[in-house]
Amino acid sequence: MGLVRRRSARTKEIARWEGRLDERRRRWVLPAAVLGVLVVIGAYAAFDAWRVQRALVDADAAARALRTAIDAQDDPAMRAASYDLGLAASRAANRTDGPLWAALGHLPVVGDDVRGVRALSGSLDLVATDGVPSVVEALAGFEGVSEGGRVDIARVRAFEAPVAQASAAFSDATAMVDDIDASGFLGALRPRFESYVELLGSTDRGLRSARTATQVLPGLVGAEGPRDYLLVFQNNAEIRATGGLPGSWARVHAEAGELTLVEQGSASRFGARPTPVLPLTPAETALYGDLLGTDFRDATFTPDFPRAAELMAARWEEEVGTVELDGVISIDVVALSYLLEGIGPVAAPGLTLTADNLVETVLSTAYRLLPPSEQDAYFEDVAEAVFEAVKGDRASELRLVRAFDRAAGEGRFRVASFLPQERDQLAGSRVVGDLSGDDGSVPHVDIDLNDATGSKMSYYLRAESSVVATACDGGVQTLEGELRLRQTVDRAEASRLPDYVTGGGRYGTDPGAQLVLVRLYGPYGGELSGLTVDGQAVDDVVEVVDLDGRPAATVSAYVDSRTPVLVEWGMRTGSGQSAGGILIQTPGMTPRAYERSIESIC
Repeated sequence: MGLVRRRSARTKEIARWEGRLDERRRRWVLPAAVLGVLVVIGAYAAFDAWRVQRALVDADAAARALRTAIDAQDDPAMRAASYDLGLAASRAANRTDGPLWAALGHLPVVGDDVRGVRALSGSLDLVATDGVPSVVEALAGFEGVSEGGRVDIARVRAFEAPVAQASAAFSDATAMVDDIDASGFLGALRPRFESYVELLGSTDRGLRSARTATQVLPGLVGAEGPRDYLLVFQNNAEIRATGGLPGSWARVHAEAGELTLVEQGSASRFGARPTPVLPLTPAETALYGDLLGTDFRDATFTPDFPRAAELMAARWEEEVGTVELDGVISIDVVALSYLLEGIGPVAAPGLTLTADNLVETVLSTAYRLLPPSEQDAYFEDVAEAVFEAVKGDRASELRLVRAFDRAAGEGRFRVASFLPQERDQLAGSRVVGDLSGDDGSVPHVDIDLNDATGSKMSYYLRAESSVVATACDGGVQTLEGELRLRQTVDRAEASRLPDYVTGGGRYGTDPGAQLVLVRLYGPYGGELSGLTVDGQAVDDVVEVVDLDGRPAATVSAYVDSRTPVLVEWGMRTGSGQSAGGILIQTPGMTPRAYERSIESIC
């Protein structure tokens, strides 16, 4: 009987333990199930992420193959690479365009990375689907657009539709990634994302320029009637705000796509007028002096190329006046060296000019070896040789177009049309080179350099500038800027150069040194103050002028060695200018971008 009672008690105890276990099982069944689901989802997400990565790697390989094919102008290879890029980009976009990736974008730590990959994949898919095929279509018929010295106007017009479609696609694709902050991205994603955004942005800008070119070029080359342009060659060895001294010129006649160099001359033939050729504003007179309008060679004291073009055209028509000009086109010597990359070597008097030797030959060797009496004729011969080569057979049509685009992007190639319709079409493009006014929330800072030595010492001048935003108060940003100027030769070495190069002390600057007039232009509606040169305040001797709503001032810098002269200043933007800004500096001897972004601090 006792045994029965003990067995019964044990049975009840076992039942109690089993009940507790069942209750624990019930408590853990749901969490375990959720955990299992999360593990499965995590594993799938990781696998999916791997597949997205593979698709993006394949897209990168296809893009590289496409670039190689474009450089080689290999039409079948371009089409094959475009197809491969479309497939890879579509895989990446399809993988990331769903509820799973949308949910993963809300996770802590990795959420911003997920959103970045989604945006990149979608943007790339748009580029590969709507942008690249249109570019390939346009490039397939690109070679031969100009033959026998004549531009094929019908072929240029045929480019307009595919270029416009490609431009729209790249613009939309850029907008998809432009506002994404990649600073918190993990690992290698950040540099790859930023590199993609940078490449996409530059391509977008290039296509916008190409779109403008397809619209404007037929008219410029005389499709609607004869045109006459003043072609100005700017000499970088004597720096001016727009790049260089307008030392020589040519009149170019355009008719039905054919370009003819009709006449040439040196700017020195014009001499100086007693009064400006066109009325100057009080602000222009205060900043640049009467020389802006009295001497053809000083019309480029202003960084505003449309204004400089008006002054040069008026002076040319007064002195030469064989026709009424339809516009002014300007190019500097460094840009001419870019053109030779597409043209190939050009035979000139005494030697063969190439992309590698043109700048040194024209801006240095010629001044050291030729007497001044022979220099103008030599420069005219070089200009004519390059012009005729541009019209003739070229090593690569595509590289030539890229050279013009590069020159425009660096501020070395400018076009000012005097015809209202063309002026409207060109507005906002890189070839215009105008000095900006009120640009909404975008602050602009311009730095221009002008030689005051009366020499060709700018060949040895190097200038580096930077502007940073340091504070934001109610949509007004505080900016701090600096400019470093130096020579690539020391004064003793430079003083042994010919007087024509050093200036020979004619205008008060010792041989071997150079005096540079630095003009600073603050944002529209803003302020400019705190100017110093090598730490010495110059506010009390510098006048700040209101130039069409922008504060502007001139600072003198005496440069005589490899040790930089440091110019510093402070600025405040106009009210509401809280966006990122734009810094533009006069192009110099170094091939690089002279327009840069200023990051907003607001």
